[in-house]
Amino acid sequence: MKKFNSIKFLTIIIINFFIFSNSYSQIENKIIVKVGDSLVTSIDLQNDILTTLVINKQEINQTNIDKVKDFSLKNLISKAIKRSEIKKYATKDFNSKDLKDYIKNISKNLNTNQAGLKEIFKQNSIDYQTFEESYKIELLWNTLIFSIYKNQINV
Repeated sequence: MKKFNSIKFLTIIIINFFIFSNSYSQIENKIIVKVGDSLVTSIDLQNDILTTLVINKQEINQTNIDKVKDFSLKNLISKAIKRSEIKKYATKDFNSKDLKDYIKNISKNLNTNQAGLKEIFKQNSIDYQTFEESYKIELLWNTLIFSIYKNQINV
């Protein structure tokens, strides 16, 4: 009887070990670049690379990732600078219709609608909110540049 209980106990211990052992995936997020008070992380870079590939209808493979990596890093640095200047000048207004039109055009290019675009992003582990926020930064930047230079423009 003691032998049966000890085998039962040992079996439970082994099962618990396999069930509760380190089954959590590790996601490493490293700082790649510091731009002013903004940080560009490896997750930001990964998200931008995947977004670029999906929007341009390119296959997600190591060759294509390597091709767009430098572009994505420069893009993230540029966005960090723009975000800083937008914050500095307290620019808050942008044309929301332009944002809707951009998303509509990207969706149309991928033969889907906005809900389908969100699903494509989800399937490729891309943060849709970051994608949308990225274009908002571009629109806010355009507003800022126009407001600074509007008196110097001659048409």
